[in-house]
Amino acid sequence: LKTLDSIIGLHIISQDAFDVGEIEDLRYDPTTWDIIGFKVKSNKYVASMLNAGSGKSMILIKPDHYVVNDVILFQDTLEDARSRISADNANIPSLSYISGKKIITSDNILLGSVEEIQFDSDKWSIVSMKVKLDKVACPLLGLKKGLFSKMAYGLLVRNIVSVSEN
Repeated sequence: LKTLDSIIGLHIISQDAFDVGEIEDLRYDPTTWDIIGFKVKSNKYVASMLNAGSGKSMILIKPDHYVVNDVILFQDTLEDARSRISADNANIPSLSYISGKKIITSDNILLGSVEEIQFDSDKWSIVSMKVKLDKVACPLLGLKKGLFSKMAYGLLVRNIVSVSEN
């Protein structure tokens, strides 16, 4: 699993050594929790080469089988990747929008706030969230103060009903 924070700021490099740009965020489908694409601040020549906006504009790159290390490597050339690259669509939700959101149970109890978002980079699907627990939630979850950190790992996204202001 990878985290949102670990992928933001990485550069995307094509097989023919073009620096496509830097990842600013991930776009996702709020019903399936699948990652739709990388929101990338393109380098000035790439967007114009691909007819996906002007220089330094935001582009959307669909996920595929990429090598993810300290950069993200396309397994094909920039020209071959053209079908997966388009101008960014601000109507698709950004994953960073969820960071810091409060998590409330169906019976209106504040559990805490989203600290980290984890996704599977093989399936390009959001899996779980790390939660900074509220002090009221600790006793409800059977946690004693000082015994564990105030972080809960593994809030599975399939248990989330909706994302709004909370």
